[in-house]
Amino acid sequence: MGDSRIRLLVIDDEPAICELVADVAELVGFATTAASSREEIEAAIEGRYDCVVLDLSLGDIDGIEVMSRLGSLHRGMPLILVSGADESLLKSAGTIAEMHRLRVLGRFAKPFSVDLLRAALLELPALVSEAVDPTGPRARIGDDELLDPSHLLLAYQPKVSASTGDVVGVEALVRWRSPFRGDLSPSVFVALVEEAGRSGELLDAVMTMAARDRSRHRSLDSMPNVSLNVSVLDLVDEDLPRLALRILSEAAEPARWTFEITETTPITAQTTAISVLTRLRLAGFHLAVDDFGTGTSNYERLLVAPFTELKIDRAIVARVDPDATEPDPMVRSGIDVGHSLGMQVVAEGVESFVQMRAVRDLGCDSVQGYLVSPPVAPDGLDAALDGWAENFGVSGLAPD
Repeated sequence: MGDSRIRLLVIDDEPAICELVADVAELVGFATTAASSREEIEAAIEGRYDCVVLDLSLGDIDGIEVMSRLGSLHRGMPLILVSGADESLLKSAGTIAEMHRLRVLGRFAKPFSVDLLRAALLELPALVSEAVDPTGPRARIGDDELLDPSHLLLAYQPKVSASTGDVVGVEALVRWRSPFRGDLSPSVFVALVEEAGRSGELLDAVMTMAARDRSRHRSLDSMPNVSLNVSVLDLVDEDLPRLALRILSEAAEPARWTFEITETTPITAQTTAISVLTRLRLAGFHLAVDDFGTGTSNYERLLVAPFTELKIDRAIVARVDPDATEPDPMVRSGIDVGHSLGMQVVAEGVESFVQMRAVRDLGCDSVQGYLVSPPVAPDGLDAALDGWAENFGVSGLAPD
């Protein structure tokens, strides 16, 4: 029988704090690992845990560095931040953690009471069970079932012009649905695929489904552009440009397709990746930088790879404050970076007309998010866009 206890990793450069947290955690039934030195920390974060307690000040390595590494290895990992710094720094660190796709369950200022710590840890089992940690024991799908075609489908989320409200394209988003297990969170599903080394197989399946959907549904056939997500793991496949041409050109010419590059892990073969991106662009496909502003997008790579679109991450767009006297500098800088490099700029995660007006006034070209429509099945696109047109018409943002 395996150990089914909650697995807690405690990272703090003070061994006494590690010991304190470990003692309290083990008293409430957790299995705990502690790491204090750089060597211990770097080795520990390669392992599998249900939650991490992380100090922000770690001597010759800091908590922000550790968060970046955790985000690349364990997207969705639940995290508790502790620090002797002031509350504003803790809050900023929490924002950075979320940009790295980590799930912040709590923030504690040092010194903290043992009773407070124990109360928080007692709540962890329920919170962790809702987390999206792909390395945990709760999301185990068999190899045969993981990419079973009967479990895979695509949902489509519209992108619209920030100035006119007209639809400019849709993003195809893969979904995993089992009649027995129900839906698996998209972030968990993609992480499991990458962990299994099968991201190339998933991309083949997504391209095939998107071409099929576009051939079968008038709403997609007439769409100016359809975007597909590509993991950086697939940029080492030098056959990708030929494969994309063969599969996608049967439904629409390359100029009506965009590949969105998602960096869930660092690019290891830079030369090959940039070569594949350039060949895709030469074939006529558009290329987008996805989730810009999360810390995974490399500015240097923007300068050398032929991207045509930059998508500002929803975490950055969420910073828009309607009561602020000046626009948020991160939103402004993202839009300015894209335009300075000749790219179209898309704001992701737009949920209100206030956000849409703000990014439009800063020059953003298009928006995507639940304000326009959630991801929908192909046969639901027409109704979704009709609803959007009606809402936009009475929003006060429609051009005269």
